[in-house]
Amino acid sequence: MKLFAVSLMFIASFCIFIGFIENIVNTEHVDNTPNPREINHIHFNEDDLNLWWFVQLTDIHVSKFKDPKRPEDLIKFCRHHLPRIAPELIIVTGDLTDAKYRNERGSAQFIEEWKGYGEVVTLCQKYNNDVKWLDLRGNHDAFNVPDMDDRKNLFRTYSEQGGVNPTSYLYTHKTKFGDYSFIAMDATPDPGPRRPFNFCGSLREKEIKLLKKLSKDSKNSNMTFWFGHYPTSFIVTADNSDVRQLMRNASVYFCGHLHTWAGLIPDMYTRHRTGMYELELADWKDNRVYRVVAIDNNVMAFSDQVFHEEPVVIFTNPQHAKFPSPHKVTSSHIRLLVFSPSEDLSVTVYIDNQKIGIAKKVRGPLYVLPWKPELFKNGQHHIKAVVKEKDFVIQEKTQPFSLDGTIEPFPLRARLILMLNFPLLGKCLFYFLVIVYCVVLCLLRRCTDIRSIQLEGRMMPARFIRNFINLWIFRIWLVSKTTRIFLILISFTIYLAVGPWFVAEVVDGHTGILFVWGLYVKGAILPDFLTYLYGIFQMVTFNIPLLFHVGYVLGYPQSFSEASRLRFSHRLRHLYIPMIALILFQSYMTLVEFPYAYGTKAMILGPVRTGSIFVGLYCYYLARSHHSKSALHSS
Repeated sequence: MKLFAVSLMFIASFCIFIGFIENIVNTEHVDNTPNPREINHIHFNEDDLNLWWFVQLTDIHVSKFKDPKRPEDLIKFCRHHLPRIAPELIIVTGDLTDAKYRNERGSAQFIEEWKGYGEVVTLCQKYNNDVKWLDLRGNHDAFNVPDMDDRKNLFRTYSEQGGVNPTSYLYTHKTKFGDYSFIAMDATPDPGPRRPFNFCGSLREKEIKLLKKLSKDSKNSNMTFWFGHYPTSFIVTADNSDVRQLMRNASVYFCGHLHTWAGLIPDMYTRHRTGMYELELADWKDNRVYRVVAIDNNVMAFSDQVFHEEPVVIFTNPQHAKFPSPHKVTSSHIRLLVFSPSEDLSVTVYIDNQKIGIAKKVRGPLYVLPWKPELFKNGQHHIKAVVKEKDFVIQEKTQPFSLDGTIEPFPLRARLILMLNFPLLGKCLFYFLVIVYCVVLCLLRRCTDIRSIQLEGRMMPARFIRNFINLWIFRIWLVSKTTRIFLILISFTIYLAVGPWFVAEVVDGHTGILFVWGLYVKGAILPDFLTYLYGIFQMVTFNIPLLFHVGYVLGYPQSFSEASRLRFSHRLRHLYIPMIALILFQSYMTLVEFPYAYGTKAMILGPVRTGSIFVGLYCYYLARSHHSKSALHSS
């Protein structure tokens, strides 16, 4: 009955957790309240007015050790491809340089990488009529940077904006038909520790005040675009506020940082409840991807493109079903942009596989075609452009659209990545593991008769599962009843949650102390999602396996026959090899992980990683001693 009640509580907690996550990533309850400064009605016809576009790049990672083609290909792109697009400006959302050693564990700022990046910017502007270049730092650009004014902050010297705008800034793009604001949000930690513990962005109170001022200064613009390196799901604020509320008046937030997560989520887009779109862009580093964003009559459309894939095709009307305009839109013409190296093109448009006609070129990349939108006013449809050069198809572009408000949902994976609060989620999961670990051991220690909480019943095929669970409950109960082992395991787990993990020089000339809640250096605490991830990793790969193996050793005399226990090969398989594997893995992590990043001091003064080896060996020694006494007593 007790186990049934506990099971119900677990199922209820799991359902509540799933409901909580679903509520966070639900995009149906979007705030569609129109901004009073926005135009509420837009009509698309065949003119070429109120139209402009720009380009986004991210995660270039210029490196002195890896892949010299990253800057080379970017220069080729700027020389041969970018002039055909002719953007009015370029935004670059961080990780301009790689700042990692060849082993990819150590990190520092290298002047050769920054000079390489500076050369790319110079040549790109040379080939593109001094196009406006808006860049800002990413976490790699802040590796081992003690403060913004330190000489190691090479962003200030070799980037385009660093000398004038070393941190967050506002740029207003002026056109004949209005102003468009770009707010660069620098959330890199200050000071910037060496990798890996600056994976999350961090906004101090000073930076929050600056961003609020920049947002206020942009209130009269036609549209406001925010751009930064970190997705909002990886940004921690000093006042625990939601960074999405800070940028609630933005039309869209452009970012990078996640590199499509090994190709698992190539289109990482979502829309937050404030109505703001968040668009993560795949990297230039490995994927050679860039983004072209078109603003047509204050309506945004975009296309993410791979280098060398031409032409670029963007429908600005009708709008993509995932990205409907916040305005009321009417139209007499289909509108699309075709950026191509060839002038001799024919662009045929189809809707639901029915030919609508051939679009005519107005000026530059703009093609238009009359249509009757009333024929497609219900439900979702698909529009396709077939671009031909001399009767050869060189590009096809298809996208869904709707005119009745039917919205195509964003993929769940993208919504989870961009809408969750990962630092908070990591904290909850880590402390959940710690609390369950300690509570289970403490409750079992108070239990005098283990049979009272074991599963009962004789139904098949559940008997094997029941016996398996009962056996492990018994083994963990033995651990809880062995006082010295119990105290060591509980104390070490609690220490993992409250004590320092290591002391080391995390920034050149500055010693830092790492806790699970953040890195303390130069009088500042830098919170990071990775600390909780490392804590979860420590629990899953050491604390929990050690608990189970020690319980296995304590229960060994009662689990096997005496003949089996006397064979060395049996003890080797069941007792020695699992423990050796656990200690070897922990030793490898101790020698390689933190010392490579922060030096040998992180290993010598590392109670968690280095201490784990001694804790594991001592607990195993105590379990074997107890096992030997039990065996002697039973004989």
